[in-house]
Amino acid sequence: MSSPRRPAPINVFSRQGLPIFATFLTWGTGSGAQTLARPLFAYFISGGSIFLVTFLISALAALRMFTGPLTGFLTDHWGRKPMAVTGAFLRGSASFAVLFVDNYAQFFVLEMVGAVGVSMWQTTSQVMVADMSTPKNRGKAVAARNTSLRLGQIFGPILGGGIAAIWGLQAVFVINGITKYIVMVVTFRLVAETRPGETSDKQRQIRTSPRGMILKILALRGFTALAITTVAVSLMNQGVFMTLFPIAAQSEAGLNDAQVGSLLSIAGVVTLLASFPNGMFVDRYGRKRSLVAGLLIAAIAGVLLVFVADFQTALIAALVFGLAQAINMGANQAFAMDLAPENERGAFLGVWTLFQSLGAFIGPLMAGAIVEVWGFDAAFYFVAALLVAAALAMAIIGPETRKR
Repeated sequence: MSSPRRPAPINVFSRQGLPIFATFLTWGTGSGAQTLARPLFAYFISGGSIFLVTFLISALAALRMFTGPLTGFLTDHWGRKPMAVTGAFLRGSASFAVLFVDNYAQFFVLEMVGAVGVSMWQTTSQVMVADMSTPKNRGKAVAARNTSLRLGQIFGPILGGGIAAIWGLQAVFVINGITKYIVMVVTFRLVAETRPGETSDKQRQIRTSPRGMILKILALRGFTALAITTVAVSLMNQGVFMTLFPIAAQSEAGLNDAQVGSLLSIAGVVTLLASFPNGMFVDRYGRKRSLVAGLLIAAIAGVLLVFVADFQTALIAALVFGLAQAINMGANQAFAMDLAPENERGAFLGVWTLFQSLGAFIGPLMAGAIVEVWGFDAAFYFVAALLVAAALAMAIIGPETRKR
């Protein structure tokens, strides 16, 4: 039996590939606005319960641990485009429906539905970037993706804050719904299907066995290093900087809300500015070097948080973190895409997202528990030590994938 003809790959920086970056920018804008509104609306509609707010955030991360891998497998079977379109539709529809919410339970259910859509789109979009790039330009492709998203995430909260001030928090969710529907239409009309064609009956048979595929993925050289690195980076991002840093900056250093917000924005701008230069470095000198350096810089940022006593010391920590985030996000994503087998790329990256979500899920819980028992300094030192361990794991067992 002859194999179907394999379609020519699409270059991510070609006229066919560029529309996907518009979807990243649009998605990031809506998500940035909703990131501002979600905890505030959850706090309001739950009657002022901090526990219910944190429970919602953890539940969303836990759900993505399952929907990410499932999405990856489905992209290999059904294609990338249908999954991306469906994900945007689910997130957009759930956001629109928040306009009619009048209790916490309804909001919780809608956010869980929306989280499924987010997981579908995020996983699929990473697979599409991997499909449209090669080891020679993958670092720059990932950097362009992250830069587009980051621009939207910087502009989104500003837009969301203005909308909330004029029309209320629920209107912010409507804005997010509009952006997701725009992503859905652009993906459907302008973004091509990127799934590689089938090459043999044997490969088709392999893809019908998720259990065998997971075992195959876990056995790949370098996946252990990738998993450790991914969890460590997520712990630092979600468990320390996004969760503990704002609280510690206020309670330990006496900073006000405006100062903390400025520091978070500054860190985001540094990440934005450093992303593309790091992408060029990753393509020229390799993923492994960049990752080891980025993990060590993140560990330094963790240690610097221990010594935050005023705005200046907090600013130094934020600047170092922003640089580390740019390096780790880009190099880690390129490393994962390089490791992914071409005809099982969706399954591989789907399993990888499980570890991203695992770090986001356990990060706030673990860091919070350490703070409760031993204080902020212990939590910062713990995560810094974990990042150093991840750097050693990558240096010792992580393969260089740039020349594959």
